[in-house]
Amino acid sequence: MADLIPLEASQRMPRCLTSLCTRLLRAFRRGNETSVKPPITQVEDFPSGYPRFAALISSHPYFQICRRFSALRARMLLHKQDKLSQLEEQLEQIDREEPKVLFLGSYRRDSNPARKQVLENIDAALADYDELIHRNERVLGLERPNRRDIANLENWIDSTGCLARQETAYLGKGEDLATLASPADRALNAFEGPIEGFLIWIATKFNKVWLPLESENASPRLQVSRDPNVHIFSSALVARLGRFLVASLLVLLLLIPVIIVNAIDSVALRLLVIAISSTIFIIVLSMLTKARTGEIFVAGATFTTVLVVFVAGTGSNN
Repeated sequence: MADLIPLEASQRMPRCLTSLCTRLLRAFRRGNETSVKPPITQVEDFPSGYPRFAALISSHPYFQICRRFSALRARMLLHKQDKLSQLEEQLEQIDREEPKVLFLGSYRRDSNPARKQVLENIDAALADYDELIHRNERVLGLERPNRRDIANLENWIDSTGCLARQETAYLGKGEDLATLASPADRALNAFEGPIEGFLIWIATKFNKVWLPLESENASPRLQVSRDPNVHIFSSALVARLGRFLVASLLVLLLLIPVIIVNAIDSVALRLLVIAISSTIFIIVLSMLTKARTGEIFVAGATFTTVLVVFVAGTGSNN
């Protein structure tokens, strides 16, 4: 992500630490490297203004932020809905005033031109109305962008000053913004911000180690911009670190209750630990995943059952 944080001078680090970091980062990025690397086109290589801003947005999927225009969509939906209501009233009036009742019982024999014209208008209006509904459903179903991503774009715009303020004011419409890059894994997305913040902290705190890594193309920061304040990291590296943290969290959630229950002799305290652990497990599961209510219920029941069986087994052994 792009964060405007000035680089600071730090203490000189041993060369062995630089070599170790180089090997570790190359291992994380293995599979993404090619034998011959094409020249990198950076953001500053584009003309100032919208060309440069578009290059920055295209450098990271989470920068693809746009407005939904929810109010305008609602206005158009109401307009088309009312248009259909008027056509419906016209059709009902024509049916009521029809002098030849036989026409109402047969489309083939119906020779009323006004009714045929209204039906054609209704068909066209319904097609237009349905298309708008499907468009609105897709757009309104997009997720809201992370506040961090919005702030990153605002920081870049404020620091460069290459765009008109009125044309970038859309970033301030927080409730109306949508991201085109919805995270595939909500749990990993929750850890991306802290991970990138940690990598930025390393870049600013230990720049004596960081700069040699960048010179050897082993840095986790993508060479998207020559601006030292712009930090856009490899998505693969951030995803691997995120999976490591998620796996560590799951191990702690599963093993800590077992260890505590095994160390307690009182049945009442064991049951209390089970209740607290199950509550924490369900809360974490509902916050970090998009699981449905039924799936969360099954996962919580399974987790609680395992702990209860463990308590029953240890109790019978004692």
